[in-house]
Formats: sequence, C-alpha cells, structure tokens
Amino acid sequence: MTRQTGSAGSRVDAWTVAGLALLLLPLLTMAHELLGHALACVATGHRPTQLGAYYVECSVHTGWSGRIVAMAGTGMDVLLAGAAFVLWRRAERPLPRLAWWIVFTVKGMVAAGYWMFSGLTNLGDWSTAAVDGIGPLPWPWAWRVLMFAVGLAVYVGVTRKAIAMMASMLGGGESSWRAQRTIALTLYFVGGAAALLVSLFNPLGIAITLMSAVASSFGGTAGLFNVAYARRRTLPPTPFAVGRHAAIMVAGALVTVAFAAVLGPGITLG
Repeated sequence: MTRQTGSAGSRVDAWTVAGLALLLLPLLTMAHELLGHALACVATGHRPTQLGAYYVECSVHTGWSGRIVAMAGTGMDVLLAGAAFVLWRRAERPLPRLAWWIVFTVKGMVAAGYWMFSGLTNLGDWSTAAVDGIGPLPWPWAWRVLMFAVGLAVYVGVTRKAIAMMASMLGGGESSWRAQRTIALTLYFVGGAAALLVSLFNPLGIAITLMSAVASSFGGTAGLFNVAYARRRTLPPTPFAVGRHAAIMVAGALVTVAFAAVLGPGITLG
C-alpha cells in the first residue's frame, strides 16, 4: 500500500485506512454478536452458552424468543448505521468523517446483505429453516423472496448513499478519484482478509468461516467496488486530507489480534 497524494484536492493515506479497518471492523462485529445476539438472548430470559468472533450460541432456538435473538444482530447493524450517518453529518474534520463513513457503509451493507443472503440460500440469521435463523414461518418461499427483494433494495440504497457521502467529502478531480479508490478498496481487502484469518480459529468448522466471516466481509461489503469506481459527478476538488496516523495503525493491529486471540477460538460459558 502506498500513500495517495495529489497537488490539490484530496489525499488519503492507505495505511491509516488499513488501521481504521483493523480497528473498527472487529468492534462492529462484536457489536453485532454481543450487543445484538447475546444481549437479546439475555433480555429474553435465556443465557448465551458460547461466544465467538462470528457467532453466539443461545440456550433458546425456537419460538419468538429465538426469532428475536436471531434478528437482533441485524437490528444492531441498522441502529449503528443510522447513528453513524447522523454523526457523519455533524463531523467536520476529515478523519472523524471518514471513520463514521466506514461505520455507516459497512453496517448498512452487512445488514442488507444478511437479508439477501438468507433469502437466497435459506441459511444464516434470517433463514426460515426449522432450527436456524428466524425459524419456520408460513409460506417460507414468500418470506425468502420478500427478504431478498428488501435486502437488494436497501443494499442499492446504502451503496448510492455511500457514494454520495464520498462525493460530499472528496469532491471531484483525479486526486479525489485516487483517494476514493484507496478508501474503498483498502477497506474491502484489509477487512475481508482480517475476518477470514480470525474466523479460522473458530472451533465450529469451515461452515462458520464461509457463512459468517466470508459472507459478511467479502460478500456483504462487495458494494465497496461500486464506491471505488463511481465517477459520475462533476464537482470541484475538496481539500480532504487524512495523513498517516501511527497510533491508529498500532491500535488497529492490537484490536484485531485481541479479537482473534479471545473470541476467535470462542468462549464457553458455564
């Protein structure tokens, strides 16, 4: 990765973006699993039996309690995306605006991606299978088609909003295009690679790696390619500069390592 520069307009350091990815994405994943699934498990009067980087096992799997627990992870993603958008609008300095943009984009895409994934495959948090996801529902094919359609519509909307937010931050011009590609592609590949590596420590096998880590990272944030190469705007360049922040890089590395070491192998609760 190299630093992206320009004589005018925007410049964003790729190493800082990588540090933000390593710092924010594990925290966002923990919010989905712990503040979403695990907290809902406790709130419905049950207890988590196992906590992992990309899964939570709850003592309930059926009925409305099970459905609430299954839906809570995506619900937390939606709340985080909404809060990040509000904070992005209020932020003035480039680094906080970039951080809140990452939270909005990743959580918005992942939430919509969950609906699409479960609707298409009948797997995961929103599947209508007998045990997993939200459980058996009448007319399961109708629910799956609806989930996929809603997920697709929301995903397209989030991607377009992320592009518009990027344009607001960076403006137009060659330096802005370079910064835009640096942000989107670095976030995609660093975040996906880190998720894949962390998931390999899970004790439940390759299914968790494929359905949770790979699907939610490489699959769920695939819209970042649309962000990276979106060029249909005629705006003046904006002076948006994010330099190299060693503290963010170190913090990101430490958070990802701790995430892998503690939650990667899973924690069994008595």
